Amino acid sequence: MTSLSLPQVTLCCVDSTPRLDWSLKALRRCLAQVSFGDAFLCTDRASLAGQALPDGLRWIEIAPLDGIEAYSDFMIKGLAPHLRTSHLLVVQWDGYVLNPSAWRDEFLSVDYIGAPWNHIPQPWKVGNGGFSLRSARLLQALQDPAFVPTHPEDLYICKTQRTALEARGLRFAPLEMAERFAVEDGALSAGVFGFHGPYHLPALLPPAEVLAFVESLPTRALRAHYFGSLLRELVRGARRDPALQPALAAFERLVLRAIDEFDDPASLSPQALGMLKALIRHGPHAAAARLLARRRAASGRRFGEPKLWLRLQYNALRAAVQAR
Repeated sequence: MTSLSLPQVTLCCVDSTPRLDWSLKALRRCLAQVSFGDAFLCTDRASLAGQALPDGLRWIEIAPLDGIEAYSDFMIKGLAPHLRTSHLLVVQWDGYVLNPSAWRDEFLSVDYIGAPWNHIPQPWKVGNGGFSLRSARLLQALQDPAFVPTHPEDLYICKTQRTALEARGLRFAPLEMAERFAVEDGALSAGVFGFHGPYHLPALLPPAEVLAFVESLPTRALRAHYFGSLLRELVRGARRDPALQPALAAFERLVLRAIDEFDDPASLSPQALGMLKALIRHGPHAAAARLLARRRAASGRRFGEPKLWLRLQYNALRAAVQAR
């Protein structure tokens, strides 16, 4: 039963990827908690593949989006014709409404609000587009040919073009408001309306669904920026709740498959180095040892990266002692 009525807000998701089934789950979670003025999903016929839509969600057929750049283009230029209310709530497969009671009508007083970024300095910290509220005024302003889309779309709107949009009278949420609206890099709390980021899912989903989520991940997903955070939360979650151990074990198997798929250039890439550091820090350490060995073989340096090797030995020993 919905607990919040937002007739001024349209729920929206744009997805033309294999993660569409998870996007539909996110949409269902939003619709179960909030009564929206409208709701739609933009996807192509092949991606939808006959999947049933939840009640109240309309399908807008679009051409397949052939990459993340095409997604950004559509988010900047393609949404305005479909909006029938004053505001649009954008969600993705890894974010949805968390606490309906945390909604504040002041969110409707601005033209853009999203979770603050930790990696972007002020005055551009607001905000992430994966769970964001955008006004019809903003979407119409972006139709001007002067705005030529670039990727990523949220950074384009909130940093690259923020000054130009503010010059047209559009308002971005202040940091304090954005912190009450959504969280991405920070901790979940009852005082925030929504969230974005797959690393939050282990704390929110039942253990069986966390396992299904991990098993749905392709090996290429482990090269994404969120790998370290997702690993950290799976490890922490499994310590708190043994029911999450199967999901952590599945994630370790996925990591090992990903390492085995690396060719020499991939194993020496910055993404692989980030993966190695996360594995050394959080475990599983057997996977870290395999990746370090892979990097040494690829570089032709038998004893390469000695500091990482020493850190791995120390952390693996400490983990073994704590497990006794």
